[in-house]
Amino acid sequence: MHRKVLYLVLALGGLVFLPYIGSLMHYEGTFPKEFFEYPPLVAGEKAPFNKVIFGLLSVAFLGTALLYIYPRIFGFKKPIVQAEKPVAKVAYPFWFWTGLIMWAGTLALLFARIREPKWLLHWSDLPIFWGFTFLLDGIVYKRKGGESIIATVPREIVGIAVASVAGWMIFEYLNFFVDENWYYPRGFIVPDNEFLIYAIIGSSGLLPMAFEWYSLLRTFKGMKNRWDNGPKINFPSWLKNILLVLAFGGMFASGLFPNGLFFSLWVSPLVILTILLEKFGVWTPFTPIKNGNWTPILLFALTYLFQGVTMEGWNYFSAAHGADGIFTYAPAYWVYSIPYVDTPKLFEMPILGYLGYLPFGVYCWVWWIMFAYLLAIPTKLAKLEAEGN
Repeated sequence: MHRKVLYLVLALGGLVFLPYIGSLMHYEGTFPKEFFEYPPLVAGEKAPFNKVIFGLLSVAFLGTALLYIYPRIFGFKKPIVQAEKPVAKVAYPFWFWTGLIMWAGTLALLFARIREPKWLLHWSDLPIFWGFTFLLDGIVYKRKGGESIIATVPREIVGIAVASVAGWMIFEYLNFFVDENWYYPRGFIVPDNEFLIYAIIGSSGLLPMAFEWYSLLRTFKGMKNRWDNGPKINFPSWLKNILLVLAFGGMFASGLFPNGLFFSLWVSPLVILTILLEKFGVWTPFTPIKNGNWTPILLFALTYLFQGVTMEGWNYFSAAHGADGIFTYAPAYWVYSIPYVDTPKLFEMPILGYLGYLPFGVYCWVWWIMFAYLLAIPTKLAKLEAEGN
C-alpha cells in the first residue's frame, strides 16, 4: 500500500515538474519575467488557424457524436433494461430553492451590469457554482423519490469539493506552460492575492457539478443503460505501459512545444492516473469496458460537455461585448486562446474546444477516485454504476 501511494505521489510530481522542465528548455533556461503571473490577463502568441488540423479534429468530433447517437455503428448491441421500481413522489428539497436563488440571483446581477454589491460580483463564481450544484441535486432528489448525493452521502460532496480545488488548480498551473490557453482579461479589478484566494475557493464547486450531472443523467431511462452492451476491450499490460510513457512524455513535450502539444494537458493526466489506479487494482470508469459496459465512461464524459456549454453561456452573457472590449464586474471572466482551431466559436469557446470537455469530465471522476484512494477516504461515489445510483 505504501509503495502504491508513493507511485501516485511520484506521478503527481511528474504532472507538476515535467512541463516545467520542458518549458524551461523551451525558454533556454530563463522564463520570461511575467511568465508565472496569476491571474494571466493576456495570452501568449498562438499558431494561426490551420485547415488540416481543423478538418482532422472535425472528423474526431463527428465520430464522437456518432458514437453517442448511433452506438450500433460501433458494435454496440441493444442493452438489457430491467424493470424499475416506481419512484415515490416528493417535493423539491429546500436546498433546491436555495441553489436556485444563489445561481439565478447572482447571474441576474451580472447580466444587468449592476455595480453593487461589489463583494458579491467579485466573488460571483462561488454562489453560481454551488447554487447550480444544489439546484441539480434538488432535481435528482425529486426525480429519484428522495435520493440524491446531498440527501444520502452529504459528507462526500464536501470531500469532492476539497478534491476539486487541487484537481482544478493543477490545470491553472499547467496553463502557464502552454502560453495561456485561457486567461482572465478582467482579473485586474481585484488584487492578485484576492484573485488567487477566490480561484481556490471558487474551484471547490467544479467537480461536484460533474457528479450531480451524472446522477441526473442516470435518472433518464434512455441514458442509464444506453452503452451497457458494447465491445469488450481489455488493454494488455505492455500497451498500458507504452501509453503511460507517452503520457508522461506528453506532459514534458507540452512545455517544450506549447503550440503543437497543448492538448496533452487535457489527456495525459487522465491517462496516467487511470493506468496507475488500474495497475493497483482500483476500479475506474474504464474498468467495466472489459465486460463491454461503456456507460460509466461515456455518460460521465457527457457531464462536462453539458456543464461546459452551460458555463460558457453564463460566462459570455455576464459581460458586455463592444468595440472597446469586454466589460464585466466578474474578475474571473475567461477567454480562450487556442492554436490552430480558434474559430468559429460558441460563446468564448472555439467549437472544437468542446471536444476537450469529454476527457475532462472523466478526469473529474478519476481524480476523485485517486484523491480518495491516496487519503484513504471511504467513498461510495467511486463506483456509482455499481451502487445503482
